Amino acid sequence: MRRSHTISIQIDYPCEAAYRFLSQPRNYGEWAAVDKASYKPVGSDGDWQADTPFGKRHFRFTPANAFGVLDHAVFVPGEPLLYTPMRVVPNEGGTELTFIFYQRPGMSEAEFLSAVEWITTDFLTLKSLLEARRKSG
Repeated sequence: MRRSHTISIQIDYPCEAAYRFLSQPRNYGEWAAVDKASYKPVGSDGDWQADTPFGKRHFRFTPANAFGVLDHAVFVPGEPLLYTPMRVVPNEGGTELTFIFYQRPGMSEAEFLSAVEWITTDFLTLKSLLEARRKSG
């Protein structure tokens, strides 16, 4: 079995609104560790691509659904896809977001821990972004 790390974060923002925002691939560049200027749709399969701290990557997102599922894959074209489970569920008037990161084949311990740190930072950015929207609107 692959090593995994679960990240859970509470966001003071309505779950339905958080899901609407997160289920739109165009919004990924607003909070994830990608070069926003390079983030764009590519191909006919709904993939997106961007420059990241780890090189150019493609992104494939689960279609919008009624279950709070936001699974997505970050990959290099031609390499196997590894979807990462991501969910939002209501927590009173806010959102509970969970994400499971799996260690990739050949990924060292240091690379795994670095990736977890990057992802955690992404989610803290997302939290700040959405909570600022709630306060301003």
